[in-house]
Amino acid sequence: MAVAIERFLDRWLSPFGVWVMRRTRGRMADPWKVEALVLTTRGRRSGRERSVVLRYFPDGEAMIVAAANDGGRTDPAWYLNLTARPEARVEVRGRTLAVRAETLRADEAADWWQRILQIQPSYARFERATTRTFPIVRLVPTAPADPAG
Repeated sequence: MAVAIERFLDRWLSPFGVWVMRRTRGRMADPWKVEALVLTTRGRRSGRERSVVLRYFPDGEAMIVAAANDGGRTDPAWYLNLTARPEARVEVRGRTLAVRAETLRADEAADWWQRILQIQPSYARFERATTRTFPIVRLVPTAPADPAG
């Protein structure tokens, strides 16, 4: 039940979260001691830009994100958008970067999932809520998307 409420709130509060992240240049995540970014993809059907706030896990210059979708039965829209068009944009700490998304192979994804659970044990609740295996994605910077950012 708690995961279902979280999913509902995420869906309806996501635009507000994106606005706050942009307004605070990512500092809104500081009190929770998490690394968060705004990911902007291009809609695979609409072609319109779609932005979402995601928790990420640093991997050198790259960022790892889990397509957990709060334990939902399907992959999140942002992940489906990345599978159709892997070029995207991230906003991290007031910087805007162009990135290329790479879905990790099963073995590397399994290793990263264990690391994610060590860093953020609460992600286990998503795993318990579904039978789906979560895609793990590496967002690799390609070049600054916004030199002024």
